[in-house]
Amino acid sequence: MTALSTIPVRPPDLRIRPLRPPDAHLLDEVLDGLGAQSRYTRFHGPKPRLSSAERAYLSATDERNHLALVAFACDGRAVAIARAVRLEGLPATAEVAAEVVDERQRQGIGTELLRRVARRASAVGIERLRATVLAQTGFAQVLRRRGWRAVDTDGLTVTLEADAWGVAR
Repeated sequence: MTALSTIPVRPPDLRIRPLRPPDAHLLDEVLDGLGAQSRYTRFHGPKPRLSSAERAYLSATDERNHLALVAFACDGRAVAIARAVRLEGLPATAEVAAEVVDERQRQGIGTELLRRVARRASAVGIERLRATVLAQTGFAQVLRRRGWRAVDTDGLTVTLEADAWGVAR
């Protein structure tokens, strides 16, 4: 898996590697690069900082049930993280999420990270990916255009699912 760190992505100034439990500080680094709107969109509410429990949970990757990748700029700064967490009771399904610092959004970084997380998830038996997103942000429409289908809504959020291999392509 160390080969991931040498695979360039678009834009070519990034390097990607797995996020590991000792990398908890990188979660704060990426969160610090998110503006208030990006934080609200990602966490569905205000998020000035992660609690120690959230930090511990989000960094507790195991490469089977909790997968995460981090993207670094050429100066070594963490600029994006994407993850898939296998759902208890639905072992073939994982919840996915991604965050990209504001200055690097709309460059395809989140899409590339999710594609790579989907590949890794598929390799460990995860067949479906699920994302719960704010319904009013437009991100739900982007995912629908990419083949994700709505499976639940509560008015504020919509939960979408996609075939993991479809996302991985």
